[in-house]
Amino acid sequence: MGSLLFTKFVVVISMLLVSVRAGCPFTATYGFGDSSSVVDHLASAFHLPSPKPYLQKDKAYGVNFDAPEATALNSSFFETREIKQSSSNNTLDGQLEQFMTYLDTICSTHHGCVKKLKHAVFLVGEFGANDYSNALFQGKHLEEVDYYVTPVVKSIKDAVKNLIKAGAVNLVVPGILPLGCLPSYLTMFHHDDPMSYDSKKCLRSFNTFAMLHNDHLQQALADLRVEYPHVQIVYASYYKAFTALLHNHDLLGFEKGSLTKACCGTGGLYNFDATKMCGGEGVPVCSNPTKYVHWDGNHLTEEAYILMVEGFISGNFVYPKLKLRDQRLCIM
Repeated sequence: MGSLLFTKFVVVISMLLVSVRAGCPFTATYGFGDSSSVVDHLASAFHLPSPKPYLQKDKAYGVNFDAPEATALNSSFFETREIKQSSSNNTLDGQLEQFMTYLDTICSTHHGCVKKLKHAVFLVGEFGANDYSNALFQGKHLEEVDYYVTPVVKSIKDAVKNLIKAGAVNLVVPGILPLGCLPSYLTMFHHDDPMSYDSKKCLRSFNTFAMLHNDHLQQALADLRVEYPHVQIVYASYYKAFTALLHNHDLLGFEKGSLTKACCGTGGLYNFDATKMCGGEGVPVCSNPTKYVHWDGNHLTEEAYILMVEGFISGNFVYPKLKLRDQRLCIM
C-alpha cells in the first residue's frame, strides 16, 4: 500500500532538529521519518537549504534519517499478529539509533551534546498512521486496532523521553490526520450508509479512531510536561490543521469537487486504485495539483503541506505555542 501519510510533508517519523547560530535562530535541520519533504518545507520557511540524506557527506545544514513506511512499533509487534511490513528496519527505534550514532560524531561528551541540543527544535512525528494502516489494509478490524493505540503512543512517549535525556529541550510532537478523509480509506472502506460519513464526506469511524490516538498522545505529552517541567513539549494538531484546509478550501484555492479525490491516481469515486498506484505505468496526474488537497490517496499535495506548515509556524493548531529565543528569520 505504501507509506500512509506524508511522503511529501509530515513523515511518519519526522524528527526535526534545528540548530542555532549567532544572529540566526535556525541554521540546520535534521529529519527522521518516511519522507524528507516536511523538513524541506520547514527549512524553506526559515530560508535554509534542505538537509542532506544521512548517507551523504555534506551535513552542514542538517541530516535526514527518513525511511519509507516507518512505523512507531517494531517488527515483532506485527509479526505476532501476522501483519506484513515492507521492511522490518523502518522503525522509530531504528531511526533513533541512527540519530544517536550521528550525535556521537558531533559531540564527544554528554555535556557537549546537551549544549548543542539546547538550541535545537525537534519535530517528533507524526507517528502511528503507518502502524494502523498496515493492520487495517490487511483486514484487521478497527475494534482490534483500537488496542494498538496504547503501545503506539507509549513508543512515541519513550522516544521523546530518550531525546530529552540526550539533551533536547524544545520538542514538537504532532498527532495524526483524520484518516477517514483520505482517498485510500474512503475507497477501501466505502460504505453505502450515508450516516457513515460526516459533513466533509469523511468516514466517521476512522476519524473517531484518529481522535482516539490524538487524545492519548496529548495525555502522554501532558504527563511528560509534569515529569520534565524545564522542557518545552508542544503538541501539533495535524487533524485540526487538515480540517481547516477543508473548511477554507475556497479561500485557499482548492476545488470543492477534489477535496476527497487524489490528484495522481485513477478509478472510482476518489481517483484511487490500490492496484494502480501513482507512479505506475499509465496512471495520470491532474493538470493542476495546487487545486487538490490529496496527492496520491495516501499523501497530501505540496500545496496542502505548505499551508499546514505555515499554520504551525504562525502558532496555529499547536499547544502550547513554541517559544523561541529569536523570532527573526535567517536569510541565507
